[in-house]
Amino acid sequence: MDEVAVGLPIPDRMAPAYAYWAAATALGYDKAEGFAFRFVYPDTPLKTAAALAAGRCRFAPLNVTVGLLANARGERLRAVYSSSRRAHRWFAVPPGSAIRTLAELAGKRVTCDFADLWPLADSILAEEGVDPATLIRVPWRGSGMAVADMVEPFRRGEVDAVFVIDWNHGDFVAAGLPMSRLPARLVDRTETSSCLWAMPESMDEALTGRVGRALAKATLFSILNPAAVIRLMWAHHPDTRPASDEEARELRRGVEILKARTDTMRPEGARDPRWDAISADEMAEAAAHLARAGAIPPGTDPRALFTARHVAQFNAFDPKTVEADARAA
Repeated sequence: MDEVAVGLPIPDRMAPAYAYWAAATALGYDKAEGFAFRFVYPDTPLKTAAALAAGRCRFAPLNVTVGLLANARGERLRAVYSSSRRAHRWFAVPPGSAIRTLAELAGKRVTCDFADLWPLADSILAEEGVDPATLIRVPWRGSGMAVADMVEPFRRGEVDAVFVIDWNHGDFVAAGLPMSRLPARLVDRTETSSCLWAMPESMDEALTGRVGRALAKATLFSILNPAAVIRLMWAHHPDTRPASDEEARELRRGVEILKARTDTMRPEGARDPRWDAISADEMAEAAAHLARAGAIPPGTDPRALFTARHVAQFNAFDPKTVEADARAA
């Protein structure tokens, strides 16, 4: 059976934010398509993009911004599958904050869970008329995969806002510090913010369709039964299992993280409601937006950044079968 290496942009092991990938293997959705996933962990998003370009993996889920930045530095990544069907990053403030708009972030103390994504944060602020240079940038404490080391700094009033990924928004909820999302014109209209990327020269057309279909099934299952997915991750990746006296707490935390993660993957309400659809307009807007902010060179051709020809293959499955799997788990 073919082995398909997937680079996950996390430090060293599977994590709740990517547990839907673990579900794809635990539930046999990959093997039903004639291959087996193998996961590698290059660490940060930009390191993962470099690993994909170097051939360490065949696919990698990455923020659209990271894919564009990688292309700008000569790594010819191509998006094949739109994982997130709405924005999966936003600015947020802690409970009780008087801040209601992005304009009010000028001069404030702001942190970002993944430093690789500051260019996106800056471009969103610039779109709203905020000079990013006015921010006081507070380094994120601990791993970007968890909020544990940032909860107290927020509670003590040492940080005013965060540019946060969806799963850490859920982690803040689990930690008892539900953040309030700030509206942003660009973020609120986005329908493609994270994609599965591949290298054009190593793409296998049939395999890409099968990989996306297995992932779509696992994503639907994860939306329907996140608790079962966290348990499956523990069972199939034993190094992620917490101590027995921490299981209940870690299950609650894992569920909040996975719910927040997969909520942005729901296709309902999108202009194209099929699983994982991707459009030239979305990629063109993302490229133009980053170019206006000076993060990438102008004139990027969106047609070189993605392909939508596998979407029908991704959707060639019966969701009722997956729904039955989720109910039975």
